[in-house]
Amino acid sequence: MKLYANPTSPFVRIVRMALIEKGLNEAVDTTIVDAWADDPAFLDANPAGRVPTLVTDEGARLTEALLILTHLDAVGPEPAVLAGGPEALSAAGIAIGVFDAAVAVIIGRKSAPDFDTGLVGIKRFRTMREGLKRLDAAFAGAERSFGLPAIAAITALDYLAFRFPDQDWRALCARVAAFREAQADRPSVRDTVPRG
Repeated sequence: MKLYANPTSPFVRIVRMALIEKGLNEAVDTTIVDAWADDPAFLDANPAGRVPTLVTDEGARLTEALLILTHLDAVGPEPAVLAGGPEALSAAGIAIGVFDAAVAVIIGRKSAPDFDTGLVGIKRFRTMREGLKRLDAAFAGAERSFGLPAIAAITALDYLAFRFPDQDWRALCARVAAFREAQADRPSVRDTVPRG
């Protein structure tokens, strides 16, 4: 398999973490790309020019993180990343919404220097703050396995700290922050921290 990736993308990170958790990391050739550079080989794999993109051994091109995770659960060993039922998937959805909003801000800033103070920017920051609070509530008293909710929560918190270091995101989600710290030495967490 071949994975087109960027080390700062939270969508890439959830796939990379799943690959490590499932013991599939060594079976994947990872190519780091600049999603803004329109590399022809990358665009051949994904005409939308978005990461992550996974090309399977059979040549199928999977172009969205959740579709890639579905494929990894189908072909890879346990643990299943997408297991856990509606409550678990709901928590994962909240976390994905948080980092999706953060990515929207980063992209918005490329075209509008005052993006943060405009209508869309204000809504995206609200989504990040409220999402972290709701995610923290979802972590209350939960027995936490290391599936998509945990992976997405760690990814959300780390991405906000990486992109917006001037804000105290951990104060909004103390349970998630404590869980993240408890997992700091886990290879999937340690080896995928965003770096720019």
